Amino acid sequence: MPKVSLPQKNISFEVEINSNLMNSLLHAGLPVASSCHGEGICSMCRVKIEGIVNLPKGFEVEALKRNKCESNERLSCQILVTSDLSVTTKYW
Repeated sequence: MPKVSLPQKNISFEVEINSNLMNSLLHAGLPVASSCHGEGICSMCRVKIEGIVNLPKGFEVEALKRNKCESNERLSCQILVTSDLSVTTKYW
């Protein structure tokens, strides 16, 4: 099972392969900023990722551009965890 590491919190946990990152973080009891409830519209759940994840599609690409996100930033609601990841964000 892939491991999600959160250096800011000094914790890590395992998730099922292909788990949605936002849901996995919420299930682990971590706050995730969101006003669209995971629809990929608000961009509040933006996180920095180290690791390999699925490529952004359609509306996420537009949201990332609109918010001038860095190349390692993604919307947690649109990430499927397929391998070990390190995740950070401004709101933790």
